[in-house]
Amino acid sequence: MQRNSDQRKPGAPRQWGADRRTVPHPLVAPPVSEGRIARGRLAIVLTIAVWACYIIYTIIQQFVAGHANSARLVVEAIVYMVVVTGLAASATAYLITRIGFFYRSRAHHRAPRIALDNFLAGDTPSMTVLVPSYQEDERVIRTTLLSAALQEYTGLRVVLLIDDPQQPRTRIARDQLLAARALPGKIEAEFAAPYARFQASYERFVADCDDRAATVEDMRTLAADYRFAVGWLYGLGHRQEMTDHTDVFFAEHIVGRLAEDLATIAEALENGAGEQAALPKERLVQLYRRLLAIFGVTMTSFERKRYVSLSHEPNKAMNLNSYIGLMGGSYQEVATPVGVALVPAVAGRGELNVPDPDYVLTLDADSVLLPEYALRLAHLLEQGAHAHDAVAQTPYSAFPGSASRIERISGATTDIQHIVHQGMTHYDATFWVGANAVLRKKALDDICEVSYEGDWEIRRYIQDRTVIEDTESTIDLGVHGWTLFNYPERLAYSATPPDFGSLCIQRQRWANGGLLILSRLKDQFRARRDKGKKNRFGELFLRVNYMASIFWSSVCLVVMLAYPFNAELLNPILLLVSVPYFLMMSADLKYLGYKRIDVLRIYGFNLILLPVNLSGSFASILQLLTGEKSAFKRTPKVRNRTTAATAYLLLPIALIALCAWTAERDVRLHRWDNLVFAGLNLLLSVYAMVAFVGVGNTIVDFATHLRNWLFRPVKPKRATSPAPAVTTVAAPTGAIGDWASVLHYRSDSGGSAGLVAVRSTHAEARATRPAPLSRSNSFEEFTFFTVFQPIFELGSGEVVGYEALTRFADGTSPQEGLQAARAQGMQIDLDAALIRAALASAHALPEGTWLSVNVSGDLLRRPHELEPLLAEAGRPLILEIADGADLPELPPGVRIAVDDAGAGYDSLARVEALKPAFLKLGRAALAGVEDEGARRAAIRSLVSFAGEHDCTVIAEGIETERQRDALAACGVPLGQGFYLGRPVPAERAAADVA
Repeated sequence: MQRNSDQRKPGAPRQWGADRRTVPHPLVAPPVSEGRIARGRLAIVLTIAVWACYIIYTIIQQFVAGHANSARLVVEAIVYMVVVTGLAASATAYLITRIGFFYRSRAHHRAPRIALDNFLAGDTPSMTVLVPSYQEDERVIRTTLLSAALQEYTGLRVVLLIDDPQQPRTRIARDQLLAARALPGKIEAEFAAPYARFQASYERFVADCDDRAATVEDMRTLAADYRFAVGWLYGLGHRQEMTDHTDVFFAEHIVGRLAEDLATIAEALENGAGEQAALPKERLVQLYRRLLAIFGVTMTSFERKRYVSLSHEPNKAMNLNSYIGLMGGSYQEVATPVGVALVPAVAGRGELNVPDPDYVLTLDADSVLLPEYALRLAHLLEQGAHAHDAVAQTPYSAFPGSASRIERISGATTDIQHIVHQGMTHYDATFWVGANAVLRKKALDDICEVSYEGDWEIRRYIQDRTVIEDTESTIDLGVHGWTLFNYPERLAYSATPPDFGSLCIQRQRWANGGLLILSRLKDQFRARRDKGKKNRFGELFLRVNYMASIFWSSVCLVVMLAYPFNAELLNPILLLVSVPYFLMMSADLKYLGYKRIDVLRIYGFNLILLPVNLSGSFASILQLLTGEKSAFKRTPKVRNRTTAATAYLLLPIALIALCAWTAERDVRLHRWDNLVFAGLNLLLSVYAMVAFVGVGNTIVDFATHLRNWLFRPVKPKRATSPAPAVTTVAAPTGAIGDWASVLHYRSDSGGSAGLVAVRSTHAEARATRPAPLSRSNSFEEFTFFTVFQPIFELGSGEVVGYEALTRFADGTSPQEGLQAARAQGMQIDLDAALIRAALASAHALPEGTWLSVNVSGDLLRRPHELEPLLAEAGRPLILEIADGADLPELPPGVRIAVDDAGAGYDSLARVEALKPAFLKLGRAALAGVEDEGARRAAIRSLVSFAGEHDCTVIAEGIETERQRDALAACGVPLGQGFYLGRPVPAERAAADVA
């Protein structure tokens, strides 16, 4: 969630109805009385009993007594009972989870500080904090990074994952990017001075006390260090830029509370020294280790969009996945024609070394953690009882003291959700809430999925099919036998949207995705059943409600508001279904520091959010049908406020009009029962629009959208400018075509041709042909580059040659590119350009190796155009032809390879007829060679027959070690494939050999 930089300052005027709370919730929820638990149980029983009575009464009245005497009335009765059931189910789920929260709050025993200090004194598991950020304000990122840096954890590593565009289009975006890049270094430098002092003090203490017990002077020295830490922390709090209530919270309740805690320890040490009571050396070591844990942090940043080898999918999940996928490896940057790539580095050549931690802590850039968060959760996960927990978290709470009504009510729903999530853990129905969580790296490795984008390997640990990525990952972890745990304390806080427009973006995201992955629940329960474990109905019910209740509740409420049901269905007993729900929620709001009447404000708040929730739910259904991922479009700003989409303003107004019309009709028809419902909805929806959206904001947003619709900016015509000077590759005249540009891998790598753009010389002929309608790229200009896959001698493991492969810059496959070129009469130009680029790039390949290039049948049948190209080869050259291609006369020294052959009779006949120098076995011929004796026998026969005709067999597509060994045992001399070596630029190929 992106926050604005103009938030109200603590002393600025506050809206009527703003949050009056000044202190956060207690870390540990106070124990709940037996009376409150009893009332909660009674609410559940009453809700279910009233619902059952209503359903039974309606069935008897409508179907047994025959009041539903038409098809319309039958359908109405069934639909109304379904609507009532859906709403009652959601209410029951809330009532059940709050009981689970009560049980957990009573049973929780907080780990004492001495246990945490003992944990810190030992070998703590390694942890890396990942903070994904997209165009956030510098102040917001700094606050989050500082809260991460102040974690009381030894050897903590914090990485800011900057996802801003690499080429900002505005000055503000550029300044945000530069500030984000500079922040980690600034913060690490801030912490370096106190850490150096404490490290030196600790080393002196350990050296001095090597052969003696600790003294009171040692205690005074340690107390002085603690006093220094207190002063430094207070200074940090005073330096905090105070812009809104989140800054006040950070300065007072994170930095200030930590300083107070350390001051208490300093005072205790001084008092103990004054009484001549020396602590044991081991205890002083623990206290020194705590200081080192607080101030010792390594902080850096990473930008996945710098590298073409990493996914650029525009979502938080892939930002996290890109870095997690690098963990445990050493990499170097390699320049390619389309950008810089990260590739695994050989020993000693790594430019980027990414540790592989035991735990990964993910933290959104608008959230903060209390200093003990990482320590308490890691301590928990290291206990034997939690060895199978993949995720430990504390569902975040809302910052107290918000200055606007909408932030206050949005924060109230956030705090209610904290109760819900904590209660779900009681029933083993925990979901990962993505704003903050400690993840066991081993569990992430279990759910990793590997795919490929071109030749680049993409690892997915966190699914990105939906925009609520943490929910689907919860199911993935459950399928693999992992569990999740909500730590029953409030140790994390997250910002709520500051205006209605940004709130709509957040709530649409929450509503999108649950339906899409609902069917995956069966995978988790099937996996559990296969392991002999029982599935609990309570868990299933709560999980289904969590993922789908936004959809069915919204639909049910809209149906009740919009359709004039039969008056007999509107029984007064229905009020008793919802009364327990609202009474219990009002009690919970009071318990959380809000007002009981806020339950009505939340109801009105949800009424105007109905279009947003339905939009997100229908987006899930659309994605399910089309397979295309949902994407957010950032809305325009009006004076640093996010404008709400037109539909999200019009539909609530339409809802108000509908409620007014319904109320007027109920008065005319004397339907007083329904009038109460309609009148309440009218009153609360009008209040919500005025209080949370604002009349003035609504008018401004409408005017903004109308202006943008009427006055669309006209894009200026692209002026024709002289082409910049570029390195070119000379080409003979004729059908080969002219080169538009050749860009090298690096500016100083004159011998390597790189990204190539080529235009046809047959412009007049092409102008008479209609352009293909199905292509988004006109292919007036082709842009591609060449990579080389090594061919190995299987016996010695040495590289003997390379095959040149083409990669189009827009991701088009070579086959598609040639087909499109053929449709426009450009196949000769393009095929010749591919060969010329390969020959130019091959100058950087190791000496003594030969080059294999693919030639189409069209160019092969034009020797007068092909021969000048082949004359430019500076090394032994092999032409790969299709199995069915005709073979014309070729220049001396040029050898032929028949591509993608099988191991059957046709290949033998082809060898005998064409007498090629090489025969390349395709993937299909290799399938199962490691297990099938018949296939190995066929390959042995082919190798023997080819050898009798001076033909060498090359096995393509070797993917595994077993496959390579089986082929070598069959006598296949040469091979290539991803297992042996991936296609890489020529410079990288030369470096690998070196």
